[in-house]
Amino acid sequence: MYAGTVNELNFFNQLHPFTVAVYFVGLFSLLLMFNHLLLGIGMFGVILGVCSWYFDIHKIRQLLIGSLSLMGMIVLFNLLLNQTGTVVLWQVKWGVIDFRLTQTAVIYGLTMALLLGSMIITFVLFNGIITTPKLSYLLFPIVPRLAMLMVISLRFVDLFIQKMQRLAMFQKTRGVVLTEGNFKQRLLKMGQLMRIILVDTISEAMETATLMEARGFGVTKRSQYQRFHFRVMDWLFLTISAAIFGVIVTFRVKGYGWTNDVTQLTWVASQDWLLFGLIAGFCLLPLCGEGGYRLWEN
Repeated sequence: MYAGTVNELNFFNQLHPFTVAVYFVGLFSLLLMFNHLLLGIGMFGVILGVCSWYFDIHKIRQLLIGSLSLMGMIVLFNLLLNQTGTVVLWQVKWGVIDFRLTQTAVIYGLTMALLLGSMIITFVLFNGIITTPKLSYLLFPIVPRLAMLMVISLRFVDLFIQKMQRLAMFQKTRGVVLTEGNFKQRLLKMGQLMRIILVDTISEAMETATLMEARGFGVTKRSQYQRFHFRVMDWLFLTISAAIFGVIVTFRVKGYGWTNDVTQLTWVASQDWLLFGLIAGFCLLPLCGEGGYRLWEN
């Protein structure tokens, strides 16, 4: 999923790439550190709110639809495969099949779905902030080949979406609408578009490889055309985010927001509300920076 790039005049986009990268490393780490439903709901809502600030409502709606479909699959699989737990909400027997809908399955499924959805939305925000020049600036001096692979991969996502939209419009002018017809007909129409894109992609990939070889990529260390410098707001943002992250990790070490036994999962735990506030504050740091930046500019 791709929602575009963030406006360069925003505070978050003016931070040093290293500062932004450290923040996102911390944010992704938080999404992997907890398995509490309250924290899952909070992180999903707050991160979605941050994205809503930086992207327009149409793109957020598309992002939400795509995320919810995948989250629904995660919940469904957990309900079907997870039969653990002592609290049974609903049970049905049909021959040799004994299906039990347990509270544990519902809580765990919702938690995992919310955390996965938060990761998807966070990656979209990361892709909107860490543009190709910033990614090149961070990785090319260290791992040039990996940097080139990541740049091409991220660029491919954008090109793939653009080509799909153009092909869908071209097909519509010929009277072929992808959303019309039964499932088999729509699948065949989509297969035709995918075949066209596959052939075009292979052709462009070979051309790109030839051009990169001609320009000597991979032979020596490459330079960057755009330079970035640390400023006061970078040090301030790094200090505050590191302090909040350290406090959150301390709570995690003490056992807050995590349950080793999935059968003991609960809907809400009172001791996790403080942790929820800290995590929400960490996620909202970019918006706090936006407010401070606008006050400073005015």
